[in-house]
Amino acid sequence: MRTFAITALSFGALVLAITGCAKAPVTGPERLQVGDIAPSFILTTVDGSDEIVSGKVIQDNLGMVVIFWSMTCPTCREALAACEGVYEQYGKMSMAFVGINFDQENLQGVRAFVKGENIKFPNVWDPGARITRAYRAFDYTFSVFVADKTGKLVLVQYDHPPDLAARLSKALDGLLAKQ
Repeated sequence: MRTFAITALSFGALVLAITGCAKAPVTGPERLQVGDIAPSFILTTVDGSDEIVSGKVIQDNLGMVVIFWSMTCPTCREALAACEGVYEQYGKMSMAFVGINFDQENLQGVRAFVKGENIKFPNVWDPGARITRAYRAFDYTFSVFVADKTGKLVLVQYDHPPDLAARLSKALDGLLAKQ
């Protein structure tokens, strides 16, 4: 008879692998940092109604929030709801929000999810995950980046902390104070 020991670390990795909520984290120089220039993109909204050009979005606003998310992760859904709350507060203040979904195989599902959850900020489709790789967000199921009017990153968040709304609000308040 064999006995198997599951450590807390291996159990956590097993839970993450089963739920699809995370891959091995990217650390060090592979990650974008505050002060880096946000990668630019041109992507179409998931409903096909518009094209989002990041350079124009930044030029026309005080800043831009880019949110990478997945439908398959329950805690990511909670973080997305927090971002929607921040969007409702700051979206009217010339702060642009753009969501980019990780679920490459299920455009119809993403459309239905965005509509069903009443997510009001634009969500775009990243076929081939080119922009996801540029932001180095592929190893996470939720990441948030805030860029100022020049495109410089002022917040880089490669996970979904419990105080996400407060961190986003602080970064956006800082951008508003500089106007």
